[in-house]
Amino acid sequence: MVTHLPKLARRSFLTGAAAIGGGLSLGFHVPWGAMEAVADDTPPEINAWVVIKPDDTVVIRIARSEMGQGTLTGLAQLAAEELECDWSKVTTDYPTPGENIARKRVWGNFSTGGSRGIRESNEYVRKGGAAARMMLITAAAAQWNVPPDECSAADSIITHVKSGRTVSYGKIGAAAAKLKPPTDIKLKDPKDWKIAGKGVKRLDTRDKLTGKQVYGIDIKLPGMLIAAIRNCPTYGGKVKSFDTAKVEGMRGVKKVVPVGDTGVAVVADTFWNAKTAVAALPIVWDDGPNANVSSASIADMLKEGLDAPEAFVGNKAGDAAAAIAGAAKKVEAVYSYPYQNHATMEPMNATALYTADKCEVWCPTQNGEAALAAVAEASGLPVAKCEVYKQLCGGGFGRRGRTDYVQQAVLIAKQMPGTPVKLLWTREEDMTHCQYHPITQCKMTGGLDADGKLVGWHMRISGQSILASLAPQNLKNGIGPGHLSGAQSWRGGECVRVSGPEPAYRPRDAQPANHRGVLAWGQHQPQYDLRRMLY
Repeated sequence: MVTHLPKLARRSFLTGAAAIGGGLSLGFHVPWGAMEAVADDTPPEINAWVVIKPDDTVVIRIARSEMGQGTLTGLAQLAAEELECDWSKVTTDYPTPGENIARKRVWGNFSTGGSRGIRESNEYVRKGGAAARMMLITAAAAQWNVPPDECSAADSIITHVKSGRTVSYGKIGAAAAKLKPPTDIKLKDPKDWKIAGKGVKRLDTRDKLTGKQVYGIDIKLPGMLIAAIRNCPTYGGKVKSFDTAKVEGMRGVKKVVPVGDTGVAVVADTFWNAKTAVAALPIVWDDGPNANVSSASIADMLKEGLDAPEAFVGNKAGDAAAAIAGAAKKVEAVYSYPYQNHATMEPMNATALYTADKCEVWCPTQNGEAALAAVAEASGLPVAKCEVYKQLCGGGFGRRGRTDYVQQAVLIAKQMPGTPVKLLWTREEDMTHCQYHPITQCKMTGGLDADGKLVGWHMRISGQSILASLAPQNLKNGIGPGHLSGAQSWRGGECVRVSGPEPAYRPRDAQPANHRGVLAWGQHQPQYDLRRMLY
């Protein structure tokens, strides 16, 4: 994976992956529009997905994020399959979200979560590889003055079947780059796949095993300083005051800065010096509206929802209440699911370089475009003057779909213009300020007849929806559809939202990033065997 450095301009981004002196960059053709002109020595880019160097190295650009789940290798397999290239010569690179926006989102959605990285992008990634193969074959056929349909491609070699002539991808790439991209792209039948869907060696394994892999936490830039932060330990709280004089003389400390109205950071020459100083910094907190909220009060609020008189009905079949009331036996159980920390192996971090004309950030993120928007908002600069260089994530699990740590890094760097600053959360900070998995309580009630058959079943869930803060536009009737996903096969249910204070823990407050709601399910359906459900 390429690690981008501050001097990496747009031209460097293109030429670093493309072949100098003859090569091919392939994907979907999109005009540059208002972007600056490419230097004359840059091979013409036809589209975005595939770069072929003169030595036959194939660079496949991956827009989705890799955090250990294998999406990087999986998407590369799909493109390589259609490209008919030599898998042993495949490498990958991340395009930047700034490039994506400037090029009318040629790489599509950068968001990676909910197991959607491959599901949502596989078709157009495959088409990128297929278009590249077609253009390479066409260029070779033109060189030999034969029809393209007399040529075949395999393992990065194009062969004229009748004459036996061959040419490698690297040698024909420059000629292919001059061709017009095809519009009618036919994809291979999956039954003919040789790379996709097969057990290949992952592209990121060797570097991880040897310690060569660069994560966001490893970024090093010339003149870089390190920041450690303390954010208000109560969600909704703020900084009331802090005493800079107590730590500004400590070893390595360069500056003490406020971070919005909720945190304070110490910038120093090393992480240890920054961490030590920020831990010693006297801070007075205003705990805000959640000062007295506790785990017990949250549990009580959710428990109330289990017996609320009204509910948003998700599905309903028959009269479950009547069936249960008339049943020979009633079985009831209440389950509780606590807030769960994502606990990524790599703590939250981001490195920011701010100037009056540009703001660049290097960070592990599950959503490059969301991170770019956060950079623009925090820096006060137009999106066109901001950029995010994605790094491989040391774990994500949804946590790095949020951008709070990116905003913090920019707010700190903005107070030290011209100096790269890496914000690295301590493990304590990381555990305290996670965007937690929603808390939930669930009550299941079943009615059994004399033979032990299920005649009525009711399920009510009182909890939060992840969509309230992440994607509120996807809420339906005030609830998140995900609440119902574990019980859809029963074809019944109802749900309700209850009022109350936003939940928070003390001293480690739970970020109420998710909408609180109450769900209930009702089912009257004979001949069902009682089964366990995991939600």
